[in-house]
Amino acid sequence: MKKKEIVILVGMMVLVGILYLTSRYFIQISNIYVVVKHKDDDVLTVDITKDGEYWISGSYGRLMLEVKDSKWRITNEDCPNHICSSIGWVNTDSYFPIICLPNEVSVTLKDD
Repeated sequence: MKKKEIVILVGMMVLVGILYLTSRYFIQISNIYVVVKHKDDDVLTVDITKDGEYWISGSYGRLMLEVKDSKWRITNEDCPNHICSSIGWVNTDSYFPIICLPNEVSVTLKDD
């Protein structure tokens, strides 16, 4: 590559980075919810901008959903392996649905 081509390529990469960062800054999280389902029934819908702790009853026992700073996680659950709580914090950037098979509970993201 010639020096001119490298400069143009780097300039385009910087421009894309700036556009991405400004769009993330100006687009605020709104109307994004965490939906908790037990089997096929919606049992809880939580706005991710409102911090709180919520107990959910599952087939095997109970789970606690914690929402804080637009992130969410399962902190306590009554099930044999405690896989749900080992997932840790989930947010809109690293979205990963939380599914507890023994409790038949799923925690997914929904936006309007």
